[in-house]
Amino acid sequence: MDEVVETIHSTARSLIGCEGISIIRKDGDLCHYVDEDAVGPLWKGSKFPATSCISGWSMLHKQTVVVPDIAKDDRIPYDLYAETFVRAVAMVPIRPDDPVGAIGAYWSSNYSASQLEIEILEALAEAAATAVENIGRVASASNAAVKAYEENEDFSKDIETIAGIAAVPTILDVVLRMTGMGFAAVARVTENRWITCRSLDHVGFGLGPGDELPVESTLCDEIRDHRQPIVFDDAVSDPAYCDHHTPRTYGLRSYISVPILLSNGTMWGTLCAISAAPAKVNNQQVLGSLTLFAELIAHHLDAAERLVHTQASLDYERELSELREQFIAVLGHDLRNPLAAVDAGTSRILKEGWTDRSPVILKLMKASISRMSALVDNVMDLARTRLGGGVVLDLSSADLATTLQHVVDELRSTHSEREIKASFTFAGQATVDHSRLAQMVSNLLANAITHGAEDKPICIDGRIADGELELSVINGGLPIPPEQIEKLFLPFKRGEAKPGVEGLGLGLYIASQIAAAHGGKIHVTSDDEETRFSFRMTLSE
Repeated sequence: MDEVVETIHSTARSLIGCEGISIIRKDGDLCHYVDEDAVGPLWKGSKFPATSCISGWSMLHKQTVVVPDIAKDDRIPYDLYAETFVRAVAMVPIRPDDPVGAIGAYWSSNYSASQLEIEILEALAEAAATAVENIGRVASASNAAVKAYEENEDFSKDIETIAGIAAVPTILDVVLRMTGMGFAAVARVTENRWITCRSLDHVGFGLGPGDELPVESTLCDEIRDHRQPIVFDDAVSDPAYCDHHTPRTYGLRSYISVPILLSNGTMWGTLCAISAAPAKVNNQQVLGSLTLFAELIAHHLDAAERLVHTQASLDYERELSELREQFIAVLGHDLRNPLAAVDAGTSRILKEGWTDRSPVILKLMKASISRMSALVDNVMDLARTRLGGGVVLDLSSADLATTLQHVVDELRSTHSEREIKASFTFAGQATVDHSRLAQMVSNLLANAITHGAEDKPICIDGRIADGELELSVINGGLPIPPEQIEKLFLPFKRGEAKPGVEGLGLGLYIASQIAAAHGGKIHVTSDDEETRFSFRMTLSE
């Protein structure tokens, strides 16, 4: 609203060519002159009854009014204008159907505003009305969202935090001893809720931790707006609160409440005390003490929040440190072996020259290079998932059976000693990232080859039913302990079924990330009969 006023303030005079502009806001039955731009002072900050000023007349009658000579128009309170430069005026209501304000233009001599000037004023008023309506919509939507969030929000953590501040019971006890009142509390106050976090009740007021009052029925609702303490010794004789609904609703005579303000400027809640009898609380000693107590509670709340953030940062740094150490150790070990094989093969060929054994040596060297390439690919995928926001998919529609059969054939050729059975019943094409799903299946099959029983076949089944894709890789062998299953998809976690297994321990982690990128998940079941890794995802239409 301030921006709307500022826009009118900065543009109206130059557009119309008058000597003064006022922006008036309707405030109940009053006209509030909120801003002005004029050659001399007018009425900025003043409020007048709508029935006694020209802006009020314009809003009450929902129409534009032009006064060429203020001395000759009964609608003008001439005494109010006498000491100003104004001799002529034009007034336009903002939102004529249901006025929320008005824009006034003033001239220093008798003058009848032209049709063009009136149209400009009315256009400004229409633009202001649109802005006001938009502000209302945004505010309404925002308030509704805040209310819905707060209604569902669980404030148990706030209650626990206050319960963990050892000084709070002492503070409440001191407050009651100092004031002679019967009930004191630390309350969490939001726009829509008032929740007791800790209380000391000597009079049976009946509020304990977690209990609520309608926030609009409390004085804390007002404190949230102006963030100043409210205190009175006796509501009956206090001119500001003798007719207030809160003392009447709860039978209060004396009251004191001090806001608890966090270091970031937000109001967390209040420290308050009440009594059904008059009490001497409206003095600097009591008010100063409660203000100090509120600041102490706020300090504890700030410290608790900082501790949570610090702990989260420490946990993250610890996880990152462990990951870094594992990465360096495992990568150093697993890259050293294939590098040593390549180095040994190269040295032998250089030393002996080309011999009958050279093709065999070159084949072993190529296998070692392939292993290193796979390790590097896995490390790159790890970097993408940890640092780049996850696996990026390149979706395409193709025959998934062909994609996966190629993976199976490739692994059969490199592990001819193992039996791999494949069964794919896909109807039509599937829109997925085929290369990534092939990588996921390859990792699952490689895991089954590494950890499954050598004398039992490895099976891969795939099907699409009811719009859902399911892939399963099954192997026999020792079951995976239940406590190990939840750790299988962590990076650098290698199976313990076989000693001396090489690899970074990234295969299952990357497989799980590919599954998640597709909106799916890999489930694991394992018993004495079989170990089954099952991937499921919903296919898009």
